[in-house]
This record gives sequence, C-alpha cells and structure tokens, in this order.
Amino acid sequence: MNRRTQAERRAQTQQQVLESACRLFGEKGYANTSVDDIASDCGVTTRPIYHYFGNKQALFTAAVEATSTRISVSQEHDDDQPATTILQHWRHFLGLCDDPHFRQIVLIDAPNILGRERWAVSPSVIELQQRMQQQAGDSKEEQFRLALLGRMVIAALTEAALMIADADDIALAKRQSEQLVQQLLGQLTL
Repeated sequence: MNRRTQAERRAQTQQQVLESACRLFGEKGYANTSVDDIASDCGVTTRPIYHYFGNKQALFTAAVEATSTRISVSQEHDDDQPATTILQHWRHFLGLCDDPHFRQIVLIDAPNILGRERWAVSPSVIELQQRMQQQAGDSKEEQFRLALLGRMVIAALTEAALMIADADDIALAKRQSEQLVQQLLGQLTL
C-alpha cells in the first residue's frame, strides 16, 4: 500500500476545492456560492480554501482560469490567414457556449467580478494576436494596424459572447453570431 506524501494530499485537496468551485460557481453563480458551500461540497473546512486560494475572489479567478482553458484548445489550421483563424476560434467558442457552467463562469460572472479587460490577456487572445502580428512582417505601421484590428475584433466578439450568454434562445444567438462574424470577417482587409 503506497502512502501519499503530504504534498500529494495537499495537491489533491487543492484540486478537489477547485473542481467543486468550478461546479458550484457554474451551477449557482458567484453571488450565490459561498466558501462554506464549496468547503461542504468537497468535505473540507474553509481553512484550506483560504490557505490555498486566499479568498473567494481568488478562488473564483482560479475557477475562471480553469474553465477558460477550454477556449485555448489548440487546433490545427490548414490556412494560417487571420480571418480563418478567428472564424475557427469563434466556432470552437460557440460550441463552449452550450455548456451552462461555461456561460455562467466565463461569460456572465467573470466580466462582472474580474472585469472585461481580462480578455486582452487571455491565452487564446494572445495566440490570435501573435498570428496576426506574424502577418505584419517588419512594418511598424502594419504591426500597429493589425494590433488595433485585433483589439477591435476581440472587443466585438466579447460583446457577442456576452449577448449569447444572456440570450433566451442560445441556439439562435449562436447561429446569428456565426453568420455575422463570417460577414464581418469577409469585409475585413487583413
């Protein structure tokens, strides 16, 4: 019988807390989930939660990061054009919008609790901006133009994502947004 080390037990407890937080924040939302709820759900006291995460908002930030990693799932691209890459990422993102936990944590609560500006530093956004920068070459003017265009597209997609999250008919919102994103990308000169 292998005995787990103290570090392994800590890591397991920390992972259990994070998984419970992701599930409860996804089911009940940030405002309706307490640290006591999470502790009770995973069979610990609140002490290890505060020890590992500091406070409820820091735990929520970890839950957002864990949930958001699903956005960054790397995809193989046959075409390295920024418009194609944006559309592929958007389609992947639309698939995630079917998950009510993802919608609640990433689209509804995260912008309100952590601020909308966090999108600009998310791994998937950074990857997309890097792909666009590669298209610019050495021209500073072109690099700035593509960086600005990237920010504008990200802002538009962020607002669309928030509308999808709040929509009464998620499927309709997703269909409409995909059509509009295709039209928008067709109009852009990248």
